Amino acid sequence: MSKLSVEALLSTLPDALRENRQAYAIAQIFASALARFVDSLDALRIYPRIEELPEELLDLLAYDCKIDWWDADYSLDEKRRTLAGSWRVHRTLGTKSAVEEAISAIYPGTQVQEWYEYGGDPYHFKLLIDSTDALMGTQKYQRVVDRVSFYKNLRSVLDEVEYFDAGGTAEHYFASMAGGIELIDSASAE
Repeated sequence: MSKLSVEALLSTLPDALRENRQAYAIAQIFASALARFVDSLDALRIYPRIEELPEELLDLLAYDCKIDWWDADYSLDEKRRTLAGSWRVHRTLGTKSAVEEAISAIYPGTQVQEWYEYGGDPYHFKLLIDSTDALMGTQKYQRVVDRVSFYKNLRSVLDEVEYFDAGGTAEHYFASMAGGIELIDSASAE
């Protein structure tokens, strides 16, 4: 971080305050105080340091940032991705983008397929989740379904969640079949 000096802070004063002796004296006091704490400012940066923050702090930040879809059982990487993308989800709540961003924090590469893309009813959608690097099961499926309600449009209806295996790993097919979840090939997700 660049060093802020008293002179640099005082140079930002408007001319009217710089010419007023009392205002300038007060500005000097504040500039001196701020300049002493410049080295501490880096500790206040949160978003650029998400990859370095401890898990306990991530949980606290999720609460403070009102990430309603947060799950304390997420892995550390899932927590980091969820927190990093939360501002985009909040900014786009109720849109296809918000659903894709939020689910992609847990299952990278998730896609939303709108009703008109698969011949469904208006305002319905499907989730296409790449399960190549994730072991699927009914518990993870339920986690996805439960979380979608936080960031989808209120009128939109989730028709189904389809898992595809872009890597063609047979063990994921077996795990999904055992869990009663349909897994499709990667061609269906494009």
